[in-house]
Amino acid sequence: MIVGAYEYRCFANKGKILKIIEVLKEYRKLAKIISNLQWEAFFKTGKFNKYLKLKSIHSNLSERWKQTCQWQVVSVLESFIGNIQNKFKEIVLNSNLNEETKQYLLAINKNKAWFNSDIKYDNEVKKLARKIFKYILSRWNLPSFKHINLHLDSKVAVVEENEKSKAFDRWIKLSTLEKGKPIFLPLKNNTYAEQLEGELLNFCQISVEKDTLIVKLIKKLKDKKKEYIPKTEKIALDVGLNPLFAVNTGDLFGRNFIDYLKKLDEKITKRISSLQKKGIKPSQDMKYVKLVKRLSNFLQNEINRYINRIVELYKPREIVIEKLDFRSPDLSKRMNRLLSNFGKRFINEKLNRLKEIYGIQIVEINPAYTSQTCSSCGYVDVKNRKNTQEFECKACGKKINAQVNGARNILARRSCEDVKIYYSKKQILQILIKRYLERLKGCNSAPLDVVRSNPYFKGYLDNFLNPAVVENKRL
Repeated sequence: MIVGAYEYRCFANKGKILKIIEVLKEYRKLAKIISNLQWEAFFKTGKFNKYLKLKSIHSNLSERWKQTCQWQVVSVLESFIGNIQNKFKEIVLNSNLNEETKQYLLAINKNKAWFNSDIKYDNEVKKLARKIFKYILSRWNLPSFKHINLHLDSKVAVVEENEKSKAFDRWIKLSTLEKGKPIFLPLKNNTYAEQLEGELLNFCQISVEKDTLIVKLIKKLKDKKKEYIPKTEKIALDVGLNPLFAVNTGDLFGRNFIDYLKKLDEKITKRISSLQKKGIKPSQDMKYVKLVKRLSNFLQNEINRYINRIVELYKPREIVIEKLDFRSPDLSKRMNRLLSNFGKRFINEKLNRLKEIYGIQIVEINPAYTSQTCSSCGYVDVKNRKNTQEFECKACGKKINAQVNGARNILARRSCEDVKIYYSKKQILQILIKRYLERLKGCNSAPLDVVRSNPYFKGYLDNFLNPAVVENKRL
């Protein structure tokens, strides 16, 4: 099922907001207790159980609230386990273990069988799997649920259309701590969400930010995979800030994107400076919070708009993208941190949505040196890239937009089986240098002088040009 969460403006008065805050406090306490019970179940049985009996837990929330909370807690924990699986796989693939042991460990990891005694594997391999799992767990913080928001189904929150008044479009009938005394939250429609093809579900998300209620309704979207007819086999995207996206074809999207960010960065920096002088935390200042919200909305809208445009133009079967690093030397550290947090999330969410709705395959490649490698001859040098926009190869003289060059390298790396996504930068540099030297074949033309002055090639060039001399030295 393909779903989306969309914000609907809520006009709840202060009294209703205070009642929701009371519910939220109890809900977070309950979530922590349920989390502890779920981890106990996990280490005993190898899985979480969203049907655990909770009557013994003392809470001011009803049994219906308890079950709703448990489903949300289990969902968060299972997502956390998914991240552990990814890290587990990375550790195993980068290890020096023999191939048979690696395959057993990967099978255990895929089946989430680290603590499942029913699945039969060699005891030593199972012990090793548990050791790796616990190692990862010891280095990561468990979900704390201190700041969990309300994800509610019809057991405790009913979404209804308002047919009696024109002032509001919908209501949410929400159970509270007082039995038999629900509250009604008035909502205005989200025009964008209402236009999307699909069905509004009886499910909502509620959070409180600075005494302001944020309400999101959930919509089941129409699956358009059968209707989507690809026209392009694959495209590659290089993500930057000036422009936002470059396609391997040479098209650029979001040329003025960074201009708005610079203006907003200036406002945020000034506000932070003022707050520091007054000894006020940024999170406690409404003006700062609104600036960050404005940034978040801008990023989400622009990312969605440009990716929609790219899909409309190319209709790709597959989109190749690098592991994202959303930063710019022209912006402050704080702005880069905010961009990294918001930008990566919004791009990943949008790409995942394309995969769900249209069936477009999303392939992520290792980005190491894609910005420094010439897409024409393969020469890698930090001096190739003059700035964020200009690329000029020191070996072959190729001049091209820096991000378009990066996008072409990203597309080429898609088919390079020897470059794995989990490889370190050092491993990838070795592959790129050896590949370039194989093309050079020892000729002593002008590029050879350039290569000799390149520190990346130190330790490789002499071995390649004079293998016999190197071998005699070893003997």
